[in-house]
Amino acid sequence: MNVIRPRSIQAADAARAGTGGWIAPDGRFYPAAQYQHIRVGRDLRRTGGGPNEPWDMRDGWVMVRADGEALALPDRVTQPQLDMLADVLLAAADGSYRSALLASLRRLRELDRCPSRPVRGAVD
Repeated sequence: MNVIRPRSIQAADAARAGTGGWIAPDGRFYPAAQYQHIRVGRDLRRTGGGPNEPWDMRDGWVMVRADGEALALPDRVTQPQLDMLADVLLAAADGSYRSALLASLRRLRELDRCPSRPVRGAVD
């Protein structure tokens, strides 16, 4: 079976469509319609690299749900991913998608103080 790699889109296009998707560590946004994250992730993996599974966020990919909520481990989010999220936020119209994205960015900032990886030299 010949699988074609999903095309990435610009932040303004993601914002205009209010779409979910995957954001690669290099900041590229791959759209995924509602309930299509698993298929798009599988197609990305089959064609050169993509997220492992939607709920195993240790691979460094950010999942953006169709409602605008961004899911990621805060200490694994790259600057290009943050830049893409911010660009989508700035281009999004006022509404529930933009509000969910803004809340996600705020939550990532707050959780950044609680790393998911063990801290070297930490004493219990």
